[in-house]
Amino acid sequence: MNATHAVRENPLLALGGAHLSYDLWYMSAVAVGCMIPILLLSILLFRRNRQADQRRQQRITHEWGPLLAQSINESLPPLPALTPRDHVIFLYLWNRSYEFLPETITAPLVRVARTVGSPHRATELLQSRLLSQRILGLVTLGRLQERSAWTLISPLLNHHNSFLAFHAAQALLNIDPKAALPLLVPILGHRADWSPINVMAMLKTAGRDAAAETLVTAAIQGNPNIGPRLIRYLPATRSPRGLPLLRQFISDRLPPPNMLAACLFVLGEFRAQEDLPLVRRHLSHDAWYVRVQAATALGKLGTVEDEDRLIALFNDEQWWVRYRAGEALVSLESMTEEKLLRLQESLTSPDAHEILAPILAKFRARRAPIAVRP
Repeated sequence: MNATHAVRENPLLALGGAHLSYDLWYMSAVAVGCMIPILLLSILLFRRNRQADQRRQQRITHEWGPLLAQSINESLPPLPALTPRDHVIFLYLWNRSYEFLPETITAPLVRVARTVGSPHRATELLQSRLLSQRILGLVTLGRLQERSAWTLISPLLNHHNSFLAFHAAQALLNIDPKAALPLLVPILGHRADWSPINVMAMLKTAGRDAAAETLVTAAIQGNPNIGPRLIRYLPATRSPRGLPLLRQFISDRLPPPNMLAACLFVLGEFRAQEDLPLVRRHLSHDAWYVRVQAATALGKLGTVEDEDRLIALFNDEQWWVRYRAGEALVSLESMTEEKLLRLQESLTSPDAHEILAPILAKFRARRAPIAVRP
């Protein structure tokens, strides 16, 4: 009421407020008018820089592509100088050429990169703000086997960025596998952001035997939630070098059920007869998924003596245990159709009949002669 009364008695107050609002509108319009040319200029500069980068990339490709190809089959030609920005494009081109060549003939490419100073430039890229350039530096230093960069690369193994840490590990393996494996063992068992498939591809650089031992050691010493994933990839190495460590781990300790199930899976895949007593021991484990893996492994390792052990699992409370026991039973070399028919007649449990009937049909289909068209 007081403000309204004041405006009625003094109309200049209302006029002053109107002028203030007009000033604000005028200042806003001027600010927007100034921003539009700045935005247009920024867009033009961005497009100009992008076109310049494209022309630079085309020039480096046309200039260095034939030189890299020529260096493989002939003596090293005179090489042009590279500016720091051109050198980054050259490293992308060099790594692309390196990937398409067998390892036996990459020595000329390495000689070219060392001649133009790529080790120094790749080391500088490790301090770049761009993740892509840091990874480029790691990949290049690994392929050049640049030992002088070891102290700069090894701290990156614990980097929070999984891509950067993974490429750092791969670079160290390329530089010196024997020195890199002890550093990787405690890290592999705790990095849940590394795919086991990529880990397997990375460890192949060190050889199958070294990869097998590293996987088992990292799984045993690392996080028990990550260990089973690492152990399950042990058959992909096709090396039995890690089996002694695995057997000792099962025998001397009381591993968690998920670790034990993974170990039994691996023992079944390698099919070593010396593991048969170890597999039989866990057919009555408290965890049902351990019994599943023990039954599956027994189907690959078992003998005629194990038929009764698998038949006893037909009365297990878990359906998966009963099903895997049936599959393992028909996988035994000693099993015949006559034995399965006699077993079917002797079974009294409906659950056991439910398991045996489809498995018997699969057994007949697998053993039946195949008709061959003339």
